[in-house]
Amino acid sequence: MSDNFQHAIRKLREQLAGMRQQMQRISVSEEEFQDWFDQQLFKVTHSQPSDYIGEVEANIKQLERTTNTENQRWLAVRIEQQMLALQRALQCFQRKT
Repeated sequence: MSDNFQHAIRKLREQLAGMRQQMQRISVSEEEFQDWFDQQLFKVTHSQPSDYIGEVEANIKQLERTTNTENQRWLAVRIEQQMLALQRALQCFQRKT
């Protein structure tokens, strides 16, 4: 894998770590976070808000292992959409606190 790819993965992981910390700081409850996302964006209904970050982390691991270019593109788009949705949700909840 190229250095650019590894750098991008590292940045994604840093952003997710920041989101996880932000989520803990604002104490988003499961009830508040539930039904926030389109069912096609995340695979399952998670029991804790941090589980959504866990799903993105799993997708990043899968992206690292995937050698098929088409699958890599699909995963990259999905990760981008998931992260944008999480960022919007966290911004909304942060404004409420």
